[in-house]
Amino acid sequence: MQTLFENDKFKWINLHNPTKTELEEIAVKYSFQKLTIEDSLEPGHLPKYEPGENLTSFLLIRFFGKESPFQKNTIKEFSHKISIFIGPDYIITVHQQETKIFENIVNKYLKNTDVSKITIKNILYRIIFATLKSYEAPAFEMDEEINQLEHLIFTDDLRKIQIPNLYKLKREATACKKILDYTLEVINEYRLDNKRTSSAQDLYEENIKMLHLHTQIVDDAQNLLSTYLSMNGQKSNEIMQTLTVFSAFFLPLTFIAGIYGMNFEFMPELKYKLSYPICLFVMLLVVFFIYIWFKKKRYL
Repeated sequence: MQTLFENDKFKWINLHNPTKTELEEIAVKYSFQKLTIEDSLEPGHLPKYEPGENLTSFLLIRFFGKESPFQKNTIKEFSHKISIFIGPDYIITVHQQETKIFENIVNKYLKNTDVSKITIKNILYRIIFATLKSYEAPAFEMDEEINQLEHLIFTDDLRKIQIPNLYKLKREATACKKILDYTLEVINEYRLDNKRTSSAQDLYEENIKMLHLHTQIVDDAQNLLSTYLSMNGQKSNEIMQTLTVFSAFFLPLTFIAGIYGMNFEFMPELKYKLSYPICLFVMLLVVFFIYIWFKKKRYL
């Protein structure tokens, strides 16, 4: 437990990766509800906002932080939660994962602002804004990867494209979009509870911006995947068309050669002196007519 700020109006307490016992001690001291304690300890809990009962509100938000790609729960894989208990004279933040959000707020805001002007709402605003901002850099990185893959698809060899990379991008953007969708609902509830202040409106607009970025990436990744599969199918069709053309030329020639390759004794054509040139001429004639027919049908 660490006290990040304290004045004559309120105290900001931060708990990094607390045990259940430590959290329960704080809960007893500040009269937290049991369910909110359980929510704050659950790693994969979705964002939520509960208006104050007994003058204490509960806010749970998630910041971007990608871990192992082998985890099944995409919410836990791409984000980490911050639980915030908001009272009349205190704000208590709880988080399992290490983050620089609180350090930045202390260094850039608390240390450079008149102590008398620091309020709970200002700190809360900066925490929520920082969590939303954490999704911006990953969005730009994913967008750059999408552009590179798009360039490869349209200007280079399709065999260089790795479908798992494209799927990974889509999955990551979809997970972020899902988190931001839930966060938007939370911020809407927070705005209503705070009478739509300018700071709450600013958080709403920032959430919409981040949501738009990741929605666009999901759409781009899906379109790129569809384009890749379509172009791959087109190349396969071109290969099949080429093989079909070759088959069309050689099939009748193979048929003729197969007939005169049979070892029957009574085959009068085999006794003619001009049988061989006549057979070759017929074969060339067949090839010529097939070629003219393909040209007419625009297969060649």
